[in-house]
Amino acid sequence: LLQSRVVARMSFEFDLTAPFQPEFTTKDQITNRHKIRPVQILVPSASGDRFRLNENGLRSVLGHSSIQNRKIVIVSVAGAFRKGKSFLLNFFLEYLYALQKSQQNGTPLDWLGEETQVHGFHWRSGAKRDTIGIWMWGEPIMIESASGENLAVVLLDTQGAFDNQSTYQQCTTIFALSTILSSLQIYNVVDAIQEDSLQNLSLFVEYGRLAMQHARQFGTPFQSLCFCVRDYKAPDDFYFGEEGGSQYLDHVLQTSDEQPAELRATRDQLSSCFDKLLCYLLPHPGHRVAERGSFRGHVKDLRPLFKDHMAKMVESLLSPEALRPKIVNGKPATCKRMIQYFKEYAATFDSSSMPLPMNILQANARLLNYEATQDAKNIYCRLMDRSTSGHSMLPEKKLLEEHIRCGIAAVNTYDKHPKIIADAGDRKENHEKLQELINDEYERYKRVNSAKKVPGCVHTLTACGDSVLLGLGLGTAASSAVVGTVFALAAGMGSAGIVAIPISLVTLTGIWLYVYTKPFFTRCMSRREREDRLLESDRKDTDRI
Repeated sequence: LLQSRVVARMSFEFDLTAPFQPEFTTKDQITNRHKIRPVQILVPSASGDRFRLNENGLRSVLGHSSIQNRKIVIVSVAGAFRKGKSFLLNFFLEYLYALQKSQQNGTPLDWLGEETQVHGFHWRSGAKRDTIGIWMWGEPIMIESASGENLAVVLLDTQGAFDNQSTYQQCTTIFALSTILSSLQIYNVVDAIQEDSLQNLSLFVEYGRLAMQHARQFGTPFQSLCFCVRDYKAPDDFYFGEEGGSQYLDHVLQTSDEQPAELRATRDQLSSCFDKLLCYLLPHPGHRVAERGSFRGHVKDLRPLFKDHMAKMVESLLSPEALRPKIVNGKPATCKRMIQYFKEYAATFDSSSMPLPMNILQANARLLNYEATQDAKNIYCRLMDRSTSGHSMLPEKKLLEEHIRCGIAAVNTYDKHPKIIADAGDRKENHEKLQELINDEYERYKRVNSAKKVPGCVHTLTACGDSVLLGLGLGTAASSAVVGTVFALAAGMGSAGIVAIPISLVTLTGIWLYVYTKPFFTRCMSRREREDRLLESDRKDTDRI
């Protein structure tokens, strides 16, 4: 693992293969958990002042065909460096794998016994930072939600903020990206929620104001934010756990006339930016964990009070009833779409200047345009597939008519999608790009249609293959063969007649069955090929859009 981290820092263009096998099932996840390692998806540049997205690594986790259309849940942990974020994530991993096993086998959930050793994300005690950039667990963990839908749960570990090696802009970039990309952001703080912890949320408050002006139809900009207060030292005022944490958070967010206007504004608008605000107060894990470098994640070394409250917090946040898919622009995100979201947001923050709320809004506008374009293109392809599904070649004029009809339907689909801050010039430019994509697809359909051309009598028979006339014609021919055989028998040519009957019947019937059923088998065989083609086409279209 340490070696892979060094390689990631030295070179951005490294390749990773997906952890899923083609015959992927949840059993593979449970069996092969020990083989999975985190993948660094946000990598510092050579100069160290910016970050780059490791798209190969991201696709290795989210790009497998068996999960590309699954809704995704992204849980991230962010906060100051050397405060136990990776340590916390390992409890999440332990619970999710145990929950998956319980759901699969129908057995009671037992995940934090005395003999359990939590592991997964690398962590260590000490003063030096251990996580650089953003790391994603090497596979989504498939969990059945309370509604019965399978969700792909992904965990993110982030670089600690405000160490002696990172600039304020780098810390803000990491924190902002993880918050924007996650459906549940865990804000890991120690002792108490300090004023600077709230000020780190000012970017999201400002963006929330902007989004409510231009994108109110999509609801609140962010989903869930949970303050996890570690080593809390005042249980007499607010007791450990969720209830005490809720009371403590209400106390922290109280406003007064003595506070500066900026502090009051952050507190007042924080709840309007997030669907849900949570807070958990956790006790100290025990001196065996905090002061011994030999701690290896064994539950038996944890302080019992910490273990009990950690278990309650994890189960409350990650239970099937609590899991919520990532929502982007009002729609649940899938693993396939999330790859594009990562790319767009990473590009938004890939600069040496501080990110601005308008940058985030413009990124969402581009994502909306991307989704509208992809949906429109898919509509065009679906309608054209239906029009050209027969094995016979369409006349060129008929194919052009279908292209125009399907293209109009695609443009109408695009226009119905909601937009953010789009003027007439943007609309015209986006329509031109969509038309270019549709024309490219039309050229492909022309080539496929031309390949169906067969000369001579075979073309005539094939063109009638999906009609009843060919069946009647072959039936008539078979009847004629039988009549001819009867005359042959009457003329004394018995052996020839006996042989001719089954041969003529079987041959003619076989020809008819082949020609009549070939289109159906062709459509079944090519369905998977079309899905693969659309996936590859989406990748090529992304840069162009």
